[in-house]
Amino acid sequence: MIKKSFDKNWEENIYSKGKHLNKYPYDILVSIVAHNFFDVLKNKRNKIRVLDLGCGAGNNTKFLAENGFDVWGIDGSKSAIEKCREKFKTLNLKGNFIQGDFLNLPYSNNFFDLVVDRESLYANKFSDIKNIVDEIYKKMKRNGLFISFIYSFYHPERKLGEEIEPNTYTNFRKGSFFNTGKVHFINLKEIYELYSKFKIKNIMRHSVTEVHNKPQRLMAFDEYVIITRK
Repeated sequence: MIKKSFDKNWEENIYSKGKHLNKYPYDILVSIVAHNFFDVLKNKRNKIRVLDLGCGAGNNTKFLAENGFDVWGIDGSKSAIEKCREKFKTLNLKGNFIQGDFLNLPYSNNFFDLVVDRESLYANKFSDIKNIVDEIYKKMKRNGLFISFIYSFYHPERKLGEEIEPNTYTNFRKGSFFNTGKVHFINLKEIYELYSKFKIKNIMRHSVTEVHNKPQRLMAFDEYVIITRK
């Protein structure tokens, strides 16, 4: 039996109900991609093969396609993949989207020049994250770039959930993780363990904290941004 990591809560409670359907690319991702790849002329970027891991509704994939990359997306949610295909058809963009599980990436080894994980790895137990990162390593070309965003141990909503193993929580009472299933809040020690096969280029901690308290919270989170090469 093939092992799977995808949490069905994302299909049943989120994407099938039209939630978390972001329209715009993540600004930090845009900056990192531009810094590393925009010296290549746009009409030459179709030779740069990119995997958007956990592509969701395709907000980041759309940015990559519009800027000339050869884009591929995978998500465990059937609804998310349908949204991606519909969006790309409407915008006349080229993209390769499949519903699948990260533990069994259906691509050839040494296939991708760039892999993007914008908050998808975190939705797993640590043992599965480790296996997924190993799987990603195999699918990347030599010197390929892996950009990963993972919620950190310092996230303000961490204690709103029930801890089921070290740093992994579920059953959130409220907040942005309500009804999404498992969440692993990573620490630096775990990052070095996860990416031990890679050459770590940079690790940044990105935190948004509200300092003027209001009854209705706008935004508060904490994440690590990890940039590595194979």
